[in-house]
Amino acid sequence: MKKYDTLFLDRDGVLNKKIEAGYVLDICDIEVLPGVVYFLSRVRNLFNQIIVVTNQRCVGRGMLTMDRLEMINRTLNQLTGSHIDHFLVCPHLNNDMCECRKPKDGLFRKAGDIYNIDFSNSVLVGDSESDLIPAKELGIKTIYISGYESKYADKRVSSTLHLLSAFNNLY
Repeated sequence: MKKYDTLFLDRDGVLNKKIEAGYVLDICDIEVLPGVVYFLSRVRNLFNQIIVVTNQRCVGRGMLTMDRLEMINRTLNQLTGSHIDHFLVCPHLNNDMCECRKPKDGLFRKAGDIYNIDFSNSVLVGDSESDLIPAKELGIKTIYISGYESKYADKRVSSTLHLLSAFNNLY
């Protein structure tokens, strides 16, 4: 038995550099953030699974196919050490009224159905409040990568370089 159940991660802004006013549409757009590879290698053995939960409305906008997105996600996983067990994606637009687009909790619940997750013994790392809100509602501990405070954050770090230290002090 691992120490914790699930590590949830947002993708853009947590694993790879977020493209402001744009999207990662090709593998050449992937820029792994500093400290991420080391962080994942250090925490991998503490979790039953590591799952990425990500909104990717570029699919809903017709800018990217799901097949191409899956190739980008596979490449990102390889570039970060192949520690990620599953990518769960919401491809919908804001006005699609789906249940999976964060800040709704559908991606987390789907992960729970697949892996029988103990949310109270899980952790989310996100870079926006829309990542944190569904996690907090489900009882998941949160680490917020931001220069701003949030009532939804259990811990906050200014960059991915500080993830390991925040995680070590979370429990």
